[in-house]
Amino acid sequence: MSRLFVSLVHFIIILAAAQGFTDGDLKVNCLEDEITVKAGEDLVISCHYHPADEPSAIAFNWMKMETMGIIYNYTVSHSSVGEQNPSYQDRAEVCDNEIPKGNVSLKLKNVTLSDSGIYRLSVTNQSQSHEIMVTVGVRAVGEQPVIHSYVTDQGVPMLVCESSGWFPEPTVLWENGHGMQLTKNAQTERINSTDGIIHMRSTIRLDHGSVSNYTCTMMDQHLGEVVSFVFVVLIAGSPWNIVIGTAGTIVFSVILAVSIYWSW
Repeated sequence: MSRLFVSLVHFIIILAAAQGFTDGDLKVNCLEDEITVKAGEDLVISCHYHPADEPSAIAFNWMKMETMGIIYNYTVSHSSVGEQNPSYQDRAEVCDNEIPKGNVSLKLKNVTLSDSGIYRLSVTNQSQSHEIMVTVGVRAVGEQPVIHSYVTDQGVPMLVCESSGWFPEPTVLWENGHGMQLTKNAQTERINSTDGIIHMRSTIRLDHGSVSNYTCTMMDQHLGEVVSFVFVVLIAGSPWNIVIGTAGTIVFSVILAVSIYWSW
């Protein structure tokens, strides 16, 4: 009985020691493992390590895996930018005064499409190291569409809606003033530029002599942002049309612009 008791106590001591070691292990956690951000905005990757140590006992660095470029390096001598990739100069920040509390979050200003990719955070203390990956996707919302008209060699009147600055490809919708969806009748194509930005062009036939308006809408459904343009035919058969442009960086933010446009 005494041997069983001693063995049990010994087992409990070992278990407690193991548990204590686990609790003391260096761990790194990030709020999200996938982040979507709009081009031109600031990216914040929120990450913490624990248990928190004095900054003199911690070193960490942020790196972009595709390029293996160092974004930010923090050592016992505090921040070091000697090895920093030039594209991150004056754009990458950490909160120095928050590091002792375990905050190793990265802020990257004015992101571009090239900032998309996998980011690796490596944290090291005096005896252990830990790393974690975060995937970042940058999306670009294009300019307000512009509609112009032309007549084919066969005398068919057409409307062309164009917008640049998208990534990825937006959803394109057409609608007339009666609420009828016309998208299925449109011919839509994407044109990629050398920097990855997408130019959208969508063409639809305009019913000759109809009094109505035609709305071309382009949207990024993931970001919930919409831009649109309305072509208004005021008088059937009139040589003049009024083009009313409606732009919105979000659905509820609208700007109106009015100009005179010729027709066939």
